[in-house]
Amino acid sequence: MMKKSARLWQGIKSDLHRYSHATFHEGTHRQAPGDSTPWRDVSSPVNRLRAWWLSPVAKGSVVAAWCLTCVVGAYCFSIQQDAKGTYLLNNVLLRNLHEESQRANANAERAGKLQEAMRQYLSEETNRKQSTTKLAEDVVFRESMKEGIVNYELELARERGRADATHECNQQLAQELMSLRREIAQVQKDNVTLVGEIEKLQRLLKRSGQL
Repeated sequence: MMKKSARLWQGIKSDLHRYSHATFHEGTHRQAPGDSTPWRDVSSPVNRLRAWWLSPVAKGSVVAAWCLTCVVGAYCFSIQQDAKGTYLLNNVLLRNLHEESQRANANAERAGKLQEAMRQYLSEETNRKQSTTKLAEDVVFRESMKEGIVNYELELARERGRADATHECNQQLAQELMSLRREIAQVQKDNVTLVGEIEKLQRLLKRSGQL
């Protein structure tokens, strides 16, 4: 009887020592740390991930989310390519506009040089007219003046036509440039909205993954 009571007391003492270090954070249940329970088996991260992956609804949601992400990514890539094309076209138009402006400046300089040459020519002819005393020289001078004025007017008319053509080309290029800038601004707005939608989808995917 004493031996039995001693063994029973030893078992109770060992159990008491076994649960003596249990705290609230370790759990209030009376079970050893290495024992297996259904709640521990289900609550382990590996088993939770395995159970979630084996469910067909989770697989379908993941596949649908990845498909939607791929479609949105392809759409964003196509928008980016369009923006790149418009950017290159904008550069070409700017280069053409710069070349046309250089041509217009060269034409303006040429017209100024022609005007200066004509002024010099007129001054020389007036000096000759004042210095000459003969009627024959006066007649020759008048003929040369007439020819010079006609040529000058023709050259000025040509330069004005070229300047008007270049001005029209510059106006058209400027209008095309403004339209391209508006399209680029619209594409950037669409990209911002799409990036926001992708972030929302990623947040939803993270939340669904956590659940």
